[in-house]
Formats: sequence, structure tokens, C-alpha cells
Amino acid sequence: MHTLRLAVFAAVALLPMAAHAEFQISGYGGANTASNSDVTLKTPLVSGTYDIDWYGDSFHMPPYWGVRGTWWLTDFNRPRWGVAIDYTHAKVVASDLGIIPFSHLEFTDGLNTITLNGLYRMPLNNRFTAYVGAGAGAAFPHVEVKTIPYQGTTWGYQLTGPDFQALLGVDMDVAYGVSLFAEYKANYSINDADLVGGGSLKTNVLTHNFSLGVSISLGPRPQY
Repeated sequence: MHTLRLAVFAAVALLPMAAHAEFQISGYGGANTASNSDVTLKTPLVSGTYDIDWYGDSFHMPPYWGVRGTWWLTDFNRPRWGVAIDYTHAKVVASDLGIIPFSHLEFTDGLNTITLNGLYRMPLNNRFTAYVGAGAGAAFPHVEVKTIPYQGTTWGYQLTGPDFQALLGVDMDVAYGVSLFAEYKANYSINDADLVGGGSLKTNVLTHNFSLGVSISLGPRPQY
């Protein structure tokens, strides 16, 4: 909720600039999956590195979602280029916990990321536009860990490390200033979390995000 309020505040603050530049506000939902990753656990009672099979659990509360604000550089005669701030609430859950020293291992109130991105768009015709982008930022997941033997419950948001993002998608105009888009986005987050009871958990997670969303464009339409 705090992140959503921040995004709304940023959008309102940028409205005066949008009157003279092309500014776009986007919201999206969808689903995410994740590749396997090694998890390194260090605690007073147990330590080791374990191969974890993650799944997304995107459709249980809270679901997968995100928001993005994009400033297209029309004022600089570069209408194909843009700068965006993107927040994504993805989720990952560890499976097959019976054979490893965890009774609970999740980032399910978000493997949250916020990134600053550069975007490039390519008009395909009068209605469809393809785009690609990449950027970097930070991961701040909700860390949920219980170990075997039990050493306390880690349950809370932490700033765990950097995040790197790449995306591609297609945008379709449906009305003046309104468009729909479909997008694939990969996020690679480097996570180093502190555990209750002492110790740490480290893992680098690659999530694959599939999104459908709507964008509202403010300001003049681009002239390519």
C-alpha cells in the first residue's frame, strides 16, 4: 500500500510536466514463474547450499501486479526513447521442502522490485507499437523463512540487494490517450536477507513475468 501511494504521488507530481511532454501511466497484472536457484543458508544450527525449485503462486492473494510511469523524450526530439520507473510485485514459493532444512521459504507478500529503465519503441502501424527496455534498481521482498530445527520466524520486508530487468512488449491504441499492452519481463534479483535468530539467507532469483495492462498517455501524441 505504501508503494502504491508513492506511485500515485509521483504521478501527480509529474502532471505539470506532462502538459508539455508525453507522460504515460501504466498498470498491469498477470503471472510470474521463476527459475531454480541455489539458496545459501547460514545459521547457528544449520548451514549449507540447496537447489530450490520455485513457483510463482501468482493468482493467490496478494496477486501479481505492477505500475510504471514513463517519460517519453518528445521534448528532446527523441520520441522513440523513454525513461521509466517500474514497480513489480511478483511472488516465489519454494517447493519440495520435505528434503531440505526449511519448513517455510517464500517471498509471497512480494519479491518486490523497483527499477529505473530505458525504453525504445518502434511503431508497427497506426495502431500497434512494439517496445523493448532494460534497467536496474533494488529488490525489497517480504522474507518468510522458518528452518528445521526451528530458530525463529523471519517475517518482514527487507532491502536485500540489486535487481536487473529486461522487457519487451506490444502496445495497442484503443482510444485517444488509452492503450492496452502485452509484455514479457525478466527480473534478476540478488537477495541477501537477515534471519531472526541469527544468520543469513542468500539467493539470486530469475523471475519470468507475463503481463497484460492498460496505459494512459498525457500530453501531446508522438510525431515519429
